[in-house]
Amino acid sequence: MKADLYTKISKYVLYAFAALILVVFALFFCAGEPLVLEQVSEGTGEVTETPYPAFTELSLYLCYAMSFITLLLVLIFETIAVVKNMMYSTQGLLKKVIRIVVVAVAIVALYFVSPTKLDFVLYLQYALLAIASLCMLGSFAISKMRS
Repeated sequence: MKADLYTKISKYVLYAFAALILVVFALFFCAGEPLVLEQVSEGTGEVTETPYPAFTELSLYLCYAMSFITLLLVLIFETIAVVKNMMYSTQGLLKKVIRIVVVAVAIVALYFVSPTKLDFVLYLQYALLAIASLCMLGSFAISKMRS
């Protein structure tokens, strides 16, 4: 029964986030007048105008929020798994602790490597995308080897 409750909650949260993403990106692509970013070049003092969509900031903040929620949930669930392993068995404990430490070190390294704090979030998203892609390829390769 407990697993059914968690499944239902996670399903509804997934639907809510999917709806939020669809609304924000529909606004980004379809709604609002394009805004103009004025930039002054240092050498000539010439002003250039660059148009960009009206809801750019909203879509960026959504991406930032999703990245931080993902990292927070990964760290929380891995910590819960470590605590459960300590109570029941210690066989996989070292592997789980190493995973948590690697994720934490990678986040801190990305924070210090990035020139600005907004670039940190972009680098973090790129790293998460690369890790997810590698995991998908790895699971595909493992499933092919087993069959």
